[in-house]
Amino acid sequence: MLLGCGHGGGASAPESPTPTTGRRPSGPPPAPVQSRSLEALLGANVGADSAFPWSATRRLTWRDFRGRPPAPGDGDEVAKTAYALFYAWKCKDNVFDFRAIAAFRPRQSWVKAVVLSDTVLRRSTLGHEQTHFDLAEVHARSMARYFAALANACRKTDDELTNLAGLLIQDEKAEQQRYDAETDHGLRSDKQAEWTAEVARQLGRQPRR
Repeated sequence: MLLGCGHGGGASAPESPTPTTGRRPSGPPPAPVQSRSLEALLGANVGADSAFPWSATRRLTWRDFRGRPPAPGDGDEVAKTAYALFYAWKCKDNVFDFRAIAAFRPRQSWVKAVVLSDTVLRRSTLGHEQTHFDLAEVHARSMARYFAALANACRKTDDELTNLAGLLIQDEKAEQQRYDAETDHGLRSDKQAEWTAEVARQLGRQPRR
């Protein structure tokens, strides 16, 4: 039997609650948006997507995969982890603030019955999917560190910042694809163990934003 997994990654449209230095929108700025913290803004976006953020203490279960799997014979994937990287920034008094959240999307995530009916597959496949989500969190933290160290960030336009974020998103997507390729979607237990350990190590050494 050929088994495989899919993953759905993406990014929210960046929102800048306050204009960056040197740029002003026409007309008065929207005060309700400006008054909200980045955490509140991103939390609202995550909630509106019916998603939930990554947590070290809240691991995925098969109950989180609520989407409908494709019809039998439609592809070799047996499970899909859908997630998004939500991010936002603002500048205040020339101080740049950036936040990023890796969030799991239950409605777009699914698992086929062939996995749930097999005890071994249930465990191994869920572990593979969890590492997809963990890897997304690694990159969310990397994005936060990158923008925290970015020189003169408040002097950059929203388009420039968006393009920089897009490059980081591309790096995340490429590593997710490499993870699937090297582990053969979790079928190579030796490679899966290596990836799981390495991603866990990165999460342990990287401080949360």
